[in-house]
Amino acid sequence: MLKGIFRLLFVLSLSTPALAQPQTFNLPEIVVTASRWDEPRTDVPQSLTVISRDEIESRGTPFLTELLRTRSDLFVVQNGGAGKNATLLLRGGNGRQALVLVDGVRVNSPSTGAADLGGLLTDDIERIEILKGAQSTLYGSEAMAGVVNIITRKGAGLPKTNLLLEAGSFSTRKASGSLSGGTERHDYRLSATWFDTQGISAARSGTEPDGYTNTTLSARLGYSPSARTSLDLNLRYAHDRSELDDFEAGVGMVDALNWIQKRDDYLVALRGTIFPLDNYEQSLGLSLAGQRLKSEDPDTLWNNARINNLTRQLDWQHVVDLDRLTLSGGIAYRREAVENKEVFDEAVDNKAGYVNAKLRLLDQNLILDAGLRYDDHETFGDELTYRIGALYHLRARDLRIRANHGSGFRAPSLNELFFPFYGNPDLRPEKSTAWDVGLEQDLFAGRLTLGATWFQQRYRDLIQTNFATFTADNIGRARVKGLELTAAARPLDTLLIQSSYTWLDALDVDAQSRLPLRPRAKVVSSVEYTFSVVSLGTDHIYVTRRFDSSTGRDLSAYGLVNLRGAYALTKALSVYARIDNLFDKDYEEAGDFGTPGFAAFGGLRVSL
Repeated sequence: MLKGIFRLLFVLSLSTPALAQPQTFNLPEIVVTASRWDEPRTDVPQSLTVISRDEIESRGTPFLTELLRTRSDLFVVQNGGAGKNATLLLRGGNGRQALVLVDGVRVNSPSTGAADLGGLLTDDIERIEILKGAQSTLYGSEAMAGVVNIITRKGAGLPKTNLLLEAGSFSTRKASGSLSGGTERHDYRLSATWFDTQGISAARSGTEPDGYTNTTLSARLGYSPSARTSLDLNLRYAHDRSELDDFEAGVGMVDALNWIQKRDDYLVALRGTIFPLDNYEQSLGLSLAGQRLKSEDPDTLWNNARINNLTRQLDWQHVVDLDRLTLSGGIAYRREAVENKEVFDEAVDNKAGYVNAKLRLLDQNLILDAGLRYDDHETFGDELTYRIGALYHLRARDLRIRANHGSGFRAPSLNELFFPFYGNPDLRPEKSTAWDVGLEQDLFAGRLTLGATWFQQRYRDLIQTNFATFTADNIGRARVKGLELTAAARPLDTLLIQSSYTWLDALDVDAQSRLPLRPRAKVVSSVEYTFSVVSLGTDHIYVTRRFDSSTGRDLSAYGLVNLRGAYALTKALSVYARIDNLFDKDYEEAGDFGTPGFAAFGGLRVSL
């Protein structure tokens, strides 16, 4: 822990002499995930991380997973190289305990309960909002440890065309293009991205590279018949093909020469919004999110499967703004279905109602937030969750203090309920309670921002394998506590220095051992320099030792250095390059799975 703090202080010390200049450093202003309506980020009591479009373009990384790795409070576990299965560990929870949304539509798999982030590309992302802690009051199941909301880009202004071409290590190629625009009455954005790589071996000991190909198409269309009404249609489709490796008992991961997995992911979402009164907003959302997965391996029996996942959702929300008091509430319906060919074919539904209130006092310097939700699930019955929060802004000192307490739950996945000889239809939901306290301090007219958050989370009724019956059962408990430190300094208008540190103590209460794959600490530092037509950046990511229960051993600590740069040849044309894992470090995110060594990529962007 002390090493991480020293790293943080060292980075800050580099910028101290120039901090007294009188200009300001503005944080992102408007967010939507914390309360499910637009509000200033400074009015949010919850612990919130935002990755902006400017940062996404600056880093130039093709996959969402690479962006998430640049945050010390987020831990990504990927089973191999580009495009392979990847899950997010947030606030000590596992991948099934973090809810992932695309424009507010849940994309967690009904089969497993987790969201596979490995194939999500960044070209169409406007920003990412990560809400930490138990958030089931507004979002229901899976939001035990937090919510990741991926917000896609919309069109605006005169018609624009954007093109991108990239190539690099591992025979990687990428091409993308978009057409966008809009007026007061309508907006549109159409985009397409193709990515292909020969890749690396998914098995750490393997010699055969496992390739990956992804084609993603999207359309986002908006229409406003009047100033009080709007419609938003979101269409997304992605097809990917991934070569995989297999597990051999007594050996571990080994090359599988012919195992191929193909997926078709699709999303259709329509949301209508009306303002019956100036201070009353009503919105109705209908969505359908699905996945068709086909796994084929002629060399085995167990690697062959055809699985169809489908989630239908309806959400009717009301927001009333009474100046100092904002009230919101709504009803939600979700039906999840899984067809695992020749294995099982089942569906469950969930109905919910929720209310939330946000009160502003003391000239809006004190904000109080509270919510309540009731869920009625088809198999286990009802569940009540709550959340309370407070934010105090001491404006004379540019200091913000916040505190939160709440509960969360996760409904059993359909595999856990119905998979033959393992599923248990009598399972109860997993539950969590969480609290955190934090502060954020602006110094030197906003040129330096420091933040600290202490959190604690308890999980109970965790669904695990009961080895007495070899079926799913509610037998696990966990306790997580941790500290998050952040710092952002802009000593010059052209220079941004950031550093963050997370210390995590994640305990399996029953076994009295650390939860697997959770590092004790993670430190991320970055420097970004932008001047005229040139931008340069570097990241350092350090992750401590973790225990991997699947291999029964510790995974070594590691540190990675990445470089990036861009040069604008004209207003319409720019070139860029990046180097990942500069010093060719050998490391593991998941035991026995491969990770990329030194890699270099370059490309060009055209904007017309």
